[in-house]
Amino acid sequence: MGTETAHSERGPASGPARSVPLPAPVAAAIGHLESAEAYSDFLSATRGPGLHPASLEQVDRLVRRLEPMPVCNLVVRSPTGAVITAVYIDAFLLADAKWGLAAAAGAVTRVQAAYRMAAQPGVRLVTLGGFSSIVGEFAKLNPSRDHGIAFTTGNALTAAVIAEQVLDGLDGAATTVTVVGAAGDVGSGLCRILHSRGLRLLLVGRRPGPLEALAATLPGAAVRHWDDAAPESGVVVLVSSASHGGVPLDGVPARALVLDAGHPPNAGAPSARGPRYARAGRVQLHHPLESDLPEFIDCYSRGELHACLAEGMALALEGRFESYSSGRGGITPERAADILALAARHGIEPAPLTLRPADD
Repeated sequence: MGTETAHSERGPASGPARSVPLPAPVAAAIGHLESAEAYSDFLSATRGPGLHPASLEQVDRLVRRLEPMPVCNLVVRSPTGAVITAVYIDAFLLADAKWGLAAAAGAVTRVQAAYRMAAQPGVRLVTLGGFSSIVGEFAKLNPSRDHGIAFTTGNALTAAVIAEQVLDGLDGAATTVTVVGAAGDVGSGLCRILHSRGLRLLLVGRRPGPLEALAATLPGAAVRHWDDAAPESGVVVLVSSASHGGVPLDGVPARALVLDAGHPPNAGAPSARGPRYARAGRVQLHHPLESDLPEFIDCYSRGELHACLAEGMALALEGRFESYSSGRGGITPERAADILALAARHGIEPAPLTLRPADD
């Protein structure tokens, strides 16, 4: 992949298109698609309609064997006039029904390889998307130290965006918000933000100790098992690192709103009378994302972008090449408000919620 990408700009109606050089990448983003089905769609789009599509089983085997690699360049434009180019590194992580402790441990080597791919000459900030940050935290990796450049998880903007989407989804009445995955960095940060806005919280997760410690700092918050919290919930936010469909929605009231910020989505398909459901934790850009591989934009972002990746892009547009989000427990309402305002200055806003079935 070259160090520049080109954007075609039309001249006079009768003249040819000319190529406008864009800056070499100053940022990198590490991510992965949500499922083998998503990779299959992407592969089919890039191969074109003239070739026989690969089977889902073939794609699944291929993705699990691929090494992390640069896939494309992304161009992000700000209403301020700032423009940056970021190289996108796909880590090829499939957090599905086959995911487990053994797979998570095996993913560490893959994530470390993605870190090395991202830390190429000229790159000053790397953003960790999806399970690349979770795996790194699991293994206690410190890529900023190891590679001598800033790595950010994007968790502060993610928590801030989800909080705004929760507030937008409220019907005005007092309600109980259940956060599944509350002990994690995004989950705990989200709880601090929502608590500062006066909402009653139920904290759900796999580790009682961290949940109890968090609840002790949030007066009125309570730790619950998911089966007990689900029927009490007015809003459910799924930010856990569950595999695809790992959280059942059967016990959630039909009047409730489920916001699924998992990547892949955490929710199992609801029944016909199940709760309202929307994907969360995504942003929309004032200027459409550009790429030297347009199929990536079509299959990956669908007009939106995950907030974790957008944090690094907003920081780079601002000229702040720093590890804004790193470690666990540093997301405060004040830091969330700051990164939300910085992103908005560059045309990066919380995406509107779109209600649809959980298995869409």
